[in-house]
Amino acid sequence: MSLLGRLEDLSLADIIQIVHLSRRTGVLEVLQDGTRHAILFRNGLVVNATAPGVTKVPSPLHEEALREHILSIIAPLLQSRGGEFNFLLADELPEDEVGYDPSLLLEEGGFSPQKILTVAGERLKPLQDLEESMRRGMDLLRRSPTAAQFRVAGGLTEIESPEASTRNVVLFERDPLVRVAARRAFGGRMKVAQFGSLDEAREAVAGFIRANAFFVSILDVTDAAEGLLLFIKRRNARLPVAMVDERVDLRRRHELLETGADLYLTRPATERMRPSRVDEELRLFADELLLFAASAFAQWEEISGVLGPDAGRRFYEQGEREQVERSFQLLKQLISELSHPNDIDEVSSIILRFSAEYVDRGVLFVISGDYFAGVGGFGATGEDEPMVERARKLRVPRDAPSILREVAESGTLHRGKLRRTEANADLIERLGGQTPTEVLAVPIMHDGQPIGILYADNGEHRAPIDMVSGLEIFLSQAAWSLHNALAQKERPA
Repeated sequence: MSLLGRLEDLSLADIIQIVHLSRRTGVLEVLQDGTRHAILFRNGLVVNATAPGVTKVPSPLHEEALREHILSIIAPLLQSRGGEFNFLLADELPEDEVGYDPSLLLEEGGFSPQKILTVAGERLKPLQDLEESMRRGMDLLRRSPTAAQFRVAGGLTEIESPEASTRNVVLFERDPLVRVAARRAFGGRMKVAQFGSLDEAREAVAGFIRANAFFVSILDVTDAAEGLLLFIKRRNARLPVAMVDERVDLRRRHELLETGADLYLTRPATERMRPSRVDEELRLFADELLLFAASAFAQWEEISGVLGPDAGRRFYEQGEREQVERSFQLLKQLISELSHPNDIDEVSSIILRFSAEYVDRGVLFVISGDYFAGVGGFGATGEDEPMVERARKLRVPRDAPSILREVAESGTLHRGKLRRTEANADLIERLGGQTPTEVLAVPIMHDGQPIGILYADNGEHRAPIDMVSGLEIFLSQAAWSLHNALAQKERPA
């Protein structure tokens, strides 16, 4: 939840006091003339402030120098009633964000309003006056035709319309100007979970999926965000996702739409963001995001009829059926193709083609003498050399502790973390260096003996690896073809 509005409606001094009284932790963004100032709070106390071109903490650092630093940023804002504010709630502020450890430098752990506002010449409003101003603001909002429901928690107010309870939007956007514009455009019509961190956005997405909730995602284009897009679409291809790029990139647009993105947008061009036009440009752009989300919810509500948990459950069940059907059709096609070839490269290509439906990158290894030998691969390497060529150079000793040896000896699938061993670290480095959060290793068994291993991970996009039962079935069917291809390769010409 966030506190959002204009400084002409609620002064900066009032906002600082409200956050203090509610003992909130987070960042108060103040946007004026296209520039961003930030005031950092921990448990309601001011611990730092930043402005364009101003370092996070003064040097040398002591209490008085820090207070002067904060005042130099806050004082000009207190004198102005123009601009917008957006308080972003956080569970905690990491020390590297604050720039120092407040508990070690400051006796109270931060500055109360009395220690900064009175020095800046601003009158502190009594508690009863603050409560009255909040009450009057709620009365005004209550008369708005779109405001029908209110929630008050710790002094921070969020307004929702009744429809917002089922209209969830995940917004990952690194630009604070766009975040504020989007929050204003969406108003109380939808519940917008707004993030500047992709990890937090990913957690919100996972939570909605676990709850069988229909939701709309709007994601700032980054390599990792593409992984989140892939994760969402693998779970349910009908979940709407819009991707927002900094500038038009036709190749990337094609790739994103191929991955499943429903809409590709670009932010307003820098040359159009002149001070006289910045508000209008951001408003028009935010309206595009709102129209996309509104259209998605309208379609969902038309299809689902009565909203509620049952509608969400049916939606995800239908998505699973469609995914299973698609995988089954591909499975039948590729198993049919496996019934003929005896060439190791062709068999490897078919196996990797199906594996790419489940994971970001992978390598097929065969057991050859004292080594696990790579015969093919897919996915990004971070360099110009394609994975298929890099994979064919891989040789992992069978006696070295590794994920490959572990799976070959147990004859069972491994899915989860990668154990820290020298051979495993070397394998990741030779694949391109992108550290995965989850790995998958599946033994390919023939007559009870391992003849190959599919190694795969989420190193490129770091999206969680989902259901792989279809992949296991396929690899069990592919074992016979792989065995024949290896035998053909060893047969003298």
